[in-house]
Amino acid sequence: MAENSSAPGNLARFGLKIAAVCSVYLLVQAGVLLATGTGWQKFWVLQPIDQFDYNDAIHYANLAVNPGCSAFYPLWPGLVRWLVSPATAAEALKVALPGSEVIFLASLPLALWTFERILRHRAAALVVLVLYALGPNAIFQSIGYTESLFGVLSLLFLLCLHEVEQSPLSQAKTVGLYTAVFGLSALLNLLRPALVQSWFAIAFTLSMLLLMQRLSLISPGRWGLPTRQLILASLIGAGSLVGYGVVGLTCLNTVGDFFGPFHAQVTWGRSLALRPWLLVLPRSLLFDLHGLYTPMLVFAALGWIIYGAYRQRELLTLSLPRQPWLYSLLVHPLAFIGAMAGLGHFGKARLTALPTSSPTAMLQLVGRFSVLYAIAFSGVHSIINFLANSGYLYSTSRHYFGTPFAFVGIGAMLAVLTLPALNRLMWVLAAVGLFLLAQQWVSFSASLWLG
Repeated sequence: MAENSSAPGNLARFGLKIAAVCSVYLLVQAGVLLATGTGWQKFWVLQPIDQFDYNDAIHYANLAVNPGCSAFYPLWPGLVRWLVSPATAAEALKVALPGSEVIFLASLPLALWTFERILRHRAAALVVLVLYALGPNAIFQSIGYTESLFGVLSLLFLLCLHEVEQSPLSQAKTVGLYTAVFGLSALLNLLRPALVQSWFAIAFTLSMLLLMQRLSLISPGRWGLPTRQLILASLIGAGSLVGYGVVGLTCLNTVGDFFGPFHAQVTWGRSLALRPWLLVLPRSLLFDLHGLYTPMLVFAALGWIIYGAYRQRELLTLSLPRQPWLYSLLVHPLAFIGAMAGLGHFGKARLTALPTSSPTAMLQLVGRFSVLYAIAFSGVHSIINFLANSGYLYSTSRHYFGTPFAFVGIGAMLAVLTLPALNRLMWVLAAVGLFLLAQQWVSFSASLWLG
């Protein structure tokens, strides 16, 4: 795997990357908001707050003024209330919007540091930072949602998972990291719904580790998972229960319903069902489809690597289109999948088979607890939206691409495949994402649906 490093590299280059990303983000935001006029006034809450009717920010603002039990969790509005004690929702919004952006921009050095540490590949870390910070879902980091604070806590959580995986560790550092994992898990579950997602990710991660061990792909000759991995799983699970427990007890004391947040979502029309037409028509923004198909692709890539290692393949080969125009079909992922399947059977001359590397070597990165957990935790959000959203895919892209977990999974696949063609594609997608980010700010200014 090329360019493998656990350090962030030269401090000046590191700072330049962060400065460039922050500058581009601010230029796009300021340019659109100033050009529209109404957007600038809306961001600084200089207009009536009824323009926030399509934004979750208004619900958090109301909770900052009048705490209660709802589908929205208490940590973010509680922080706003602690900072300014707002008397009205407008006062809360005036703090929440710029405050969330400050948190987001301040977290970007941590984001790049975390990506570089976990991925051990600076090129992959940089491209996923750009996708994370300059994609269309980055707008939610700046408009009073929980994304920015959730992002900071998630980055710290992922960094702690990574550090626990290092060996050897002193007893004091080990205890400190374990305590941080537990505390951060609790805070994440105080901030937004993450209980089901956390337990799914734990089950998936342990299952994959056991499978790989059973197939002698990792720790050959050893039975049972290492103590550290079991402790991590236990601490994450316990922390998530404690975090939701605080939310549930608050609801029990106020409305007499420990599961009030779940029941509140049912009143929105959410119900479990299989709705296959959503694979074709999201009935929401088109990039919600990408929030559904991208985790499927990451899960499939993980299975492909595990299978290749099990079959003892010396290297894996990935086929990509020869004609660049075929990538335009990614506008609708199912169209691209159909085209690739057709070419694989009837038009192999239009594909280029690119050798990657040994699947066994790939598992040294993608088979780690931190990466598996990130893949599962981000992916299950899309699974839940597909199964529970009543006839639409609203917010699927935001729930997947709006957190660092997704980009650890995507970045890990880029790091192990090390294909220049794939990296170039990512930069093209980053350019498209930047255009869509500008479009999102236009929609924000016009009080349209953002996702």
